[in-house]
Amino acid sequence: MSRRAPSIPQMRLLYTTGNGGLGWTEDLVEDKIPSYAILSHTWGGQEATFRDLRNYSNLEEVDTKVKEGYRKIFFCAQQAMHDNLDYFWVDTCCIDKTNSQELQEAINSMFRWYQNAKKCYVYLPDVEYNTPDADSELGRRWKPAFRKSKWFTRGWTLQELLAPALVAFYSKEGDLLGDKQSLKDTIHEITGIPVEALLGKEVSNFSVSERFSWAHNRQTTRPEDGAYCLLGIFGIHLPLIYSEGRANALKRLEKEIRESFEQVASIPVNNIDARSRKQEERLGEICSWLSAPDPSTNYHKAHKQRQAETGLWLLESAKYAKWKESAASRLWLYGIPGCGKTILSSTVIEHLLQHCDKDISMVTAYFYFDFNNIQKQNPVLMLRSLLCQLLRRAVMIPKGVDVLFSSCENGQRKPSLHALLDVTRQVAQEFAHVYVVLDALDECSQRSELMDMLEIVAGWQLDNLHLLMTSRKERDIETSLQGYVREEDTVCLQRDVVDKDIQRYVQQQLSEKKNLVKWNKDAAIRQEIQAALMHGARGMFRWAVCQLNMLGECRNLAMLRESLATLPETLDKTYDRILCAISRKDCKYAMRMLQWLTFSARPLSVEEIAEVVAIDMARDPAFDRNEVLVDPLEALDICSSLVTITTKETDGGSGSAQQIITLAHYSVQEYLVSERIKQGSAKQYSMHEAECHSAIMQGSLKYLMQLQQPLLEKVLDASALAKYSAKFWSSHLQKTGDKMEQASQLAMSLMAREEPAYLNWIRLHNPDIPWNASSLEKGLNSIPMPLYYAALLGLSTITRLLLEKGANVDAQGGGYGNALQAASEGGHEQIVKTLLDKGANVNAQGGHYGNALPAASLEGHEQIVKTLLDKGADVNAQGGHYGNALQAASARGHEQAASARGHEQVVKTLLDKGADINAQGGNYGNALQAASARGHEQIVKTLLNAGAHQHQEVSTILGSE
Repeated sequence: MSRRAPSIPQMRLLYTTGNGGLGWTEDLVEDKIPSYAILSHTWGGQEATFRDLRNYSNLEEVDTKVKEGYRKIFFCAQQAMHDNLDYFWVDTCCIDKTNSQELQEAINSMFRWYQNAKKCYVYLPDVEYNTPDADSELGRRWKPAFRKSKWFTRGWTLQELLAPALVAFYSKEGDLLGDKQSLKDTIHEITGIPVEALLGKEVSNFSVSERFSWAHNRQTTRPEDGAYCLLGIFGIHLPLIYSEGRANALKRLEKEIRESFEQVASIPVNNIDARSRKQEERLGEICSWLSAPDPSTNYHKAHKQRQAETGLWLLESAKYAKWKESAASRLWLYGIPGCGKTILSSTVIEHLLQHCDKDISMVTAYFYFDFNNIQKQNPVLMLRSLLCQLLRRAVMIPKGVDVLFSSCENGQRKPSLHALLDVTRQVAQEFAHVYVVLDALDECSQRSELMDMLEIVAGWQLDNLHLLMTSRKERDIETSLQGYVREEDTVCLQRDVVDKDIQRYVQQQLSEKKNLVKWNKDAAIRQEIQAALMHGARGMFRWAVCQLNMLGECRNLAMLRESLATLPETLDKTYDRILCAISRKDCKYAMRMLQWLTFSARPLSVEEIAEVVAIDMARDPAFDRNEVLVDPLEALDICSSLVTITTKETDGGSGSAQQIITLAHYSVQEYLVSERIKQGSAKQYSMHEAECHSAIMQGSLKYLMQLQQPLLEKVLDASALAKYSAKFWSSHLQKTGDKMEQASQLAMSLMAREEPAYLNWIRLHNPDIPWNASSLEKGLNSIPMPLYYAALLGLSTITRLLLEKGANVDAQGGGYGNALQAASEGGHEQIVKTLLDKGANVNAQGGHYGNALPAASLEGHEQIVKTLLDKGADVNAQGGHYGNALQAASARGHEQAASARGHEQVVKTLLDKGADINAQGGNYGNALQAASARGHEQIVKTLLNAGAHQHQEVSTILGSE
């Protein structure tokens, strides 16, 4: 059954004859319909109908009983002539309402007839414009009557307000009161309709609930018209049954809307505002739960760098056109480093966003893998981001998403990859077309997992899913894509296709960039620069960018020509030259900045990097506030083309912006950590990963230990690097490799309860609740001992050192109650063994899960479960959220393939050790109910085979077995 309205049926129009009378056109088909005006009004008792108009051709001939109706028609005729429109349409007399078929077609086409009109005249007989100074603000006595006009209370006039682009309002006397644009604020106050909807934003961009709310207080003469007047608002075609009543008509409309957008939830027609808010709040909760990185920052950065017409060669190509339209299509764009793949992606994304903008059945989702941002190197976070984008475009939250969110304790637990993939496939199927753009696959840090994920997505074979990817042509990527991307669906970004874009970029920079415009005045010099850069670029956008930056520093023609004559041949040589050009006084600052920018756990703000330059581990104290950059943007001057600054919105939706500094390109990071840099003149800038992580970790710790006491809000505001140091010093410590012992000794100076820095660390970032904001009021008595945090974070060397110094192995405190439970839940096997060897009570009670065994069982840490049992853990100990270890293991059955096997094995291990299979307690009552409620079929079978008492709900998992 078709949900969308078919093509516009035949339409008849009125026109003014040569003698001033009225005439009709023949019935016109869609492509024969000329430009026309259209009338909007409220029906009264004296309307001129189709049959009436056949009897009269001018106002003087009209019968007095229909004269008022004719007055509106002739008003419309005169206004159309005034606006140079030969034709016009009026509903009362252009539809033969005695012809049921014609009436059906007209009502289903009405929205588009108004939408296609050049101008809509709203005639308001209950608004008089009769004051001498009516145009003045003081004289607008018609405004109160305008606000109370009957026209704003009628059902059919809603679409007549929204559909036309140009709506003009006229008084009883035919005087112009204003139009939809000039009166937008007043109309918004009267109707509650958002101003953007009044100004032409597609109604499909507003939620179903919100659109229903616009009609909530409007009335119609015939009850069923309360539903029929909304057909165009929802783009629905519905047969008219005028005997069915309002309730049944609304039910049919709701059903058509749900099926049109493949919705499963009921759409209420009462209390619409509350429902709309509830949906928005739920969507906000779900997106917050998914914790997806925002790829729009990358898009806007690339889009800002893009020149007009860059990438048009791709958009106009046959391959791209085919990809957009073909079922289950894929396209892979590949090229050398620095050839402009990311800029090209922004061109594609911009085009697709515009393509989908006016059709809610289509959606564009995208993701940029980014070497500068650890979150944007993770394939699972990519999937979460894509899902969030699809959900924001969906008309309603799909049931599968709602169910998944609820099954994860309403966002208390993250979804598994299996569940994410499954629900993303479901959501994608709700759209007619889903365009997905993935940029820089080669910058993903878990490339094998990413390629496996993409193979799964390709295996869905969804006809509506169109996937476009960009990357370098690296062997593992190419091999993986060969399974589902044909050779004819690839585009090599060779020199011949990229050079025109590079030339356009060079021309634009010479004409607009402040330090380059001096070379643009002389055509010969301009041509000399362009020729040299185009000869050397060889398809490398990045190379051209760097050379332009260096040419901008030339002060005279001699310097310019020397630079052009000695342009470095490669990106490596370019970077070598840039590094060697850093002044002696700035070398140490550049080294510190590049270390942190290359290996930071997240992108750094310019204020943070301004403090980084003031950390020198060779002195004590290491951080010297007098060395902080007074102007943080001078970091650009120090590191030149190697870094770039972008702007992003701060967290919390306050609307304020933050400047972020990053390495300018992936090739910069690659060069700094490569063996190649050691062969050049800039070898002192060579970066070794473990050494850099050690330097960042030490710098962070020294910074924390120097924080002014007491730690007040104003101190924190002036300490830009404080929160980063508190949150990430431990993750840098874990990457120090063979320097772990030495680095851990330094960390011990922080991990002492008597140290003020210890309390400040937890105030700034509590690893127990890492999502919480800083809490400067937290007291020492409310936080656990250092051993707890060492175990929680998986810091095995620090755990050993603390125990050697006499730390209480069974000290209570923290969300997990003690160090053993924290390490068991986190899967830190070596720490668990160390704690047990030092005499930790294997059955110590407390914390989220009661004791260590349920904590390890819940997460499927099979080896830790065995270790705990071997050390005497009570397999039937009661306590915690899940009651006992068996229920905990049963509740988490299919997170991922490996994890699922782990949970199944843990269940078997616990049963082998004598776990009471029917033990009661916990969130689910017992193990079987836990496994059944979570849909873990294999564990249900294992429990039943072992003698679990079956309950009725288990049949929903096992079917008819």
